[in-house]
Amino acid sequence: MANTIINDIQEKIRNGNAVTRLIIINITVFLIVSIFRIMSFLSGESGFIHSLEDFLKEILSLPISFEGLLYRPWTLITYMFTHFALMHIFWNMISLFWFGQILSEYTSGRKIIPLFLLGGITGAVITIALITFIPSLTIYQGAPMIGASAGVTAIIVAAATLVPEVRMNLMFIGPVKLIYVALFVIFIDILNLASYNNIGGNLAHLGGAMMGYIFITQYKKGKDLAKPINRFFDWITNLFGVGNKSKMKVVHKRKLSDEEYNMIQNVNQRQVDAILDKISKSGYESLSKAEKEILFRASNKK
Repeated sequence: MANTIINDIQEKIRNGNAVTRLIIINITVFLIVSIFRIMSFLSGESGFIHSLEDFLKEILSLPISFEGLLYRPWTLITYMFTHFALMHIFWNMISLFWFGQILSEYTSGRKIIPLFLLGGITGAVITIALITFIPSLTIYQGAPMIGASAGVTAIIVAAATLVPEVRMNLMFIGPVKLIYVALFVIFIDILNLASYNNIGGNLAHLGGAMMGYIFITQYKKGKDLAKPINRFFDWITNLFGVGNKSKMKVVHKRKLSDEEYNMIQNVNQRQVDAILDKISKSGYESLSKAEKEILFRASNKK
């Protein structure tokens, strides 16, 4: 049974969409950490198990200082997949699922993981810099930081920046435009800063929000910040031979001239731009079946 569960998880990570992969990795790390914490509690918080729990926390959490990051550089990545509290991971994963699906629908699934990582890294670096150089915040230096919130906030703001007029149904409230949801999230983080509640975490959220906005504004200009990260992932995949190898027969077609290729690309881009304009004005549901198909094909090419 255990092998079956592990195989199912591996299959989901290997073949699932980007949002599913991120959620599974976060939940898996949370369960592993939780098991050690429970064992430590039952053992009376002493001895080998307790030491192992402390070691696990230390190697996964990000120390809020440049010196700590120098000695544990991998924590720049591991911290954003680590949670200790159930409600912490619950809200992060729910938000990741909602907004990740929206962003995937209007761009491509290959944007999600790079943006999540960029948001988490940006949030961490900005947090460390501000806490290091602002005198009133130096008391927080060296404190551990964990959680996917910076990466998730990047995805929330990116979705709201790309399609601000799209509505999502919120419990007890009803349909709300994405732009208002994102502004509310940022507003809460700023209020929490003023109340000195989770200073490091809220600074990281705002850093992630900034990256989400930059990511989409650059994307609209034709610059894809996800490409270098996706190339690296593709290189790793090819290096270790991971993934499904295509068994399809290659059919050689006549090579298009530069003029023909550019003409086709311009026509396709004009179609996509017109569809995105329609979405921003009237919402996704206003699209015809043919328009949805064009948008789907265009997103798969990115």
